Amino acid sequence: MSSQAEDVPLDLPLTVLGSVVLPGIEPAACLVRRYARALLGPGFPGLYELTVVASELFTNAVRHSRSGHLSRENGYGHVTMTFLTGDGMLRLELADQGGPGTPRLTRPGDDGESGRGLQVVDALSLAWGAERRGSGTVVWAEFAWPGCTVPQAGG
Repeated sequence: MSSQAEDVPLDLPLTVLGSVVLPGIEPAACLVRRYARALLGPGFPGLYELTVVASELFTNAVRHSRSGHLSRENGYGHVTMTFLTGDGMLRLELADQGGPGTPRLTRPGDDGESGRGLQVVDALSLAWGAERRGSGTVVWAEFAWPGCTVPQAGG
């Protein structure tokens, strides 16, 4: 089971494996999954869980930040998705354009139509958290696979 950790500095040296800027519209969630599969490869351990978490975090960024609420006249917002790796760990970060607060794990009522996304993130990741960076918010999730080798860029 995972746990949320806020404002915890990451002391591990990490390497950026890949990064992509996506439009702040909900239909772009399919691009989140497609990019993760292309970057990590179909045989990557835990790929399904990682793509589910990435989709949830992306959708939350679009729904709850300025990334998904900019007007057509001013241009649509964006969300940046970055994969980092180091020491057998994969860290997924989604950076949005900021909003009124940071994500918090809640328990919706039995009849609630939304509010379960972070429970899914919490269940499928080793750890997750959110932090303000500049005017935006970065939500991250970490996945650990002992002995896992991450593909090298360009190969």
